[in-house]
Amino acid sequence: MSLQTALRFEADHPTNPNLKKAFEAQVERIKYDEVMADRENVVRLEKNVNQRAAWNENLEEASWKKRIRSEGDIIKAELRMAAKAALAVRRVALKQLLEKELEMWEKELSLQGKTFYKQRI
Repeated sequence: MSLQTALRFEADHPTNPNLKKAFEAQVERIKYDEVMADRENVVRLEKNVNQRAAWNENLEEASWKKRIRSEGDIIKAELRMAAKAALAVRRVALKQLLEKELEMWEKELSLQGKTFYKQRI
């Protein structure tokens, strides 16, 4: 807004120095308000960026914790399966050992002319 426009609407005497000072003060206030509005806009935008960054960090942390938890569950399941497999292998090995020992005892007893007692029903 120019000085002539402001003075045309606000005063009967455009040459009045008090009106010029008032207009200049008004222009300064408007400029200051615009600067402050720009600064507030920058602060608002930075706040939004910071909130998004914090949100992304929280998402990363949550997904990291969830991944660790799921990997722990996978490891536990693998350990259970490994324990079952080891148990099955040990059972087979023990069964083979017992069968070999039984066969060996039967051979020793048969050399002596003896046998294991087997009840037949």
